Amino acid sequence: MGFYACLLLLVGLVQAGEPSKFLLVSAPRLGRIVYYQVNGGKQDGEPSMLIDSGLKVPQGLAVDQKRGVLYVADVDSKKIFSYQLMFNNGQLMTDGQQKVAAQDVEARWVAVDGVGSIFFTDEKKNLVQKVSASSMLRGSTKPETLYSGENVSTVSAPGGVAADNFFVYWTNKAAGTSVGSVISGYETPPDSGTAPSDRAIAMNTVKAYSVCLAQNNAFFTDAQRRVYGVRKTGGAIAVISEQLQSPRGCVWDGDGTVYVADKGAGKVFSFPGSMRTLTPQRMEEVLTFEDAFGLAVVSAVSAPGVVVALAALLLSRQ
Repeated sequence: MGFYACLLLLVGLVQAGEPSKFLLVSAPRLGRIVYYQVNGGKQDGEPSMLIDSGLKVPQGLAVDQKRGVLYVADVDSKKIFSYQLMFNNGQLMTDGQQKVAAQDVEARWVAVDGVGSIFFTDEKKNLVQKVSASSMLRGSTKPETLYSGENVSTVSAPGGVAADNFFVYWTNKAAGTSVGSVISGYETPPDSGTAPSDRAIAMNTVKAYSVCLAQNNAFFTDAQRRVYGVRKTGGAIAVISEQLQSPRGCVWDGDGTVYVADKGAGKVFSFPGSMRTLTPQRMEEVLTFEDAFGLAVVSAVSAPGVVVALAALLLSRQ
């Protein structure tokens, strides 16, 4: 991170006061990403532009909360881009630099784990892939294949992806009822010759789109109107809602709310995501945004530890 980027982030953190959450929304047809300030599943204010150039068809979004980095899967560019995020006077912005985190991939979805590694799927090539945090630090954008449809049956036109530091989860957009609608596998697969780590945790729908994690729960969307929930370890599957038009991206805010983009309705809805018992939930309308597709949440908190760390970094670069 550059000196002035650190300075703006430091100032933003000091000025933030109360914790704020920003919901990022991608619009593939418009080639844009906007954000809304949200509070407990409710929209707080009008949308603000975050990125309005340099993207072709941005779909999946993911935010590395620890490092303040936004990842954008742009399928037509065949790249996953990264942007450094910062706050200034309560506003979210990037440092204006678009970087390539992965290239030569037709990725529609992306996820990031706690150490900063990114995970994504390539539906056309039938792959679940990764670029590790250490590779990105070395400047490498070459993806590593974790699971391939050529070797395992659990990769079948993979779609949405999520990660929790131990496991990577992905949906399948083909043959879900026979090979698995949602699959989990180790982030670092075992060597060949050992028991496979990939297994289906849901097999209830032929075609699934996105998946997101909320504590012990995994939520996923199908091709039509439904949002489902299942434990990350598998088990009974609950229909959370069947009132949407074309549900796509979903994201947990880290507290108690899950947001779901409804591309067909041009809206984003929310529901409680930390439920102990998975049951149908009433979808609360959060905002209206044409072509809403990918979602991500970023938090701005006045954290003394972060401020001290950034201050030390600034002093070291003077």
